Amino acid sequence: MKTLTTTEHSGIKLLSVMVIAGVVFSGMTFFMLGNGFTSSLLSDKNYEMLCNTGLCFDPSSASFPTGIFIQQSQGFDSQMMGTNTDSFSAFRAVKTSVSDIQFTENSAILFSSKDSFVREGLQQSNEGASEVLRVMGSGPTNNRVLVGFDEAQLGTALGDKTLDSAKLKIFVVDNDGRWQEGQSVTVRSLTEPWQEGVGSNAPFANFVGTQKGVTWDCSDENACENWDGGSFMATVTDTVVISNDISGKWIEFDVTKDIMAYLDGTPNYGWVIMKSDEDSSGRINIAARETQANIPQLELTFT
Repeated sequence: MKTLTTTEHSGIKLLSVMVIAGVVFSGMTFFMLGNGFTSSLLSDKNYEMLCNTGLCFDPSSASFPTGIFIQQSQGFDSQMMGTNTDSFSAFRAVKTSVSDIQFTENSAILFSSKDSFVREGLQQSNEGASEVLRVMGSGPTNNRVLVGFDEAQLGTALGDKTLDSAKLKIFVVDNDGRWQEGQSVTVRSLTEPWQEGVGSNAPFANFVGTQKGVTWDCSDENACENWDGGSFMATVTDTVVISNDISGKWIEFDVTKDIMAYLDGTPNYGWVIMKSDEDSSGRINIAARETQANIPQLELTFT
C-alpha cells in the first residue's frame, strides 16, 4: 500500500475542502432582495451592513424588487445560460423611447432621454436600466446620478424663443433618514458625452446586465480617460438642501445658466447630481425613466 507524503495528504485535504465549499455554494442558486422578502442566507445585521455600504436598498421603504443575485459558481453551458437569462427577464427594466415634449403657451417640459448612476465601490457596474437612481456619500462607496436630455428636442423646444428659466426636476422615491442637518446635493454640468447602457446590477455588481455603458471608471465602454466618477464643471450649478422628510417628493435645481451656455454654443451633455459632502451619511433614491412615471424633467419657461 502506497504511503502518502505530507504534500500529497495536504493536497487531498485542500481539494476536499474546496469540493465541500463548492457544493454548499452551489446550493445558493438564486435569491432576490426586495420588499417583504427575507432570506436565511443573510442575517438582519449583515443585510443592514450591505445597505449601509450602498449594496442594496432598504426593504422597509422600497416598494419594488431592488436587486437580484445570480449564483455563478459553476460553469454554465450556452443552453443553461439562456435558461438563466429567460428566468430573470421579468425582473429586467425595459428600455423606453424618449417621451414627447409637453408644450404650454409659455413653457416646455422635456423628459430624460438617458439616466444612470455610478458607484465608486463597484467601479465597473453599469446601472443604465435601473428603475432608481441613487445619490449617496459614504467615502469609498459614493454614488452619483447622471441625467441627460435629447439635444434635438432641446433645440426644438427652445427654437427662437427667449429663455426665462430652466429647472431640472427629479422625484425622490425614498430616503434612508440618515441626513444630518444642512446636508445638500449639488448639480453640475457634464463636460463629456456618456452612454446610458443597459445594466441593472444593484445591489450586486456584474451579475445582471452588461457593462456597455457608463460606469464610475468610464463614460462608455471605450472612453475611460479622465472620467473617474464623471467629467463635470468645477463650478456648482445649483444646490438643494436635503432633510430626512424629503421622500415621495419632487426637488428641483435651477440650471438656467447651463441652458444659456447651450444657446451660446456649448454642448449639453446633461448633469451629474451628487452630495456636497461625499464623506457624510445619507442616501436618496430617485425615479429613473425606466419607471415610466415621475421621470426626470427639464422645464423651460419663456418670456
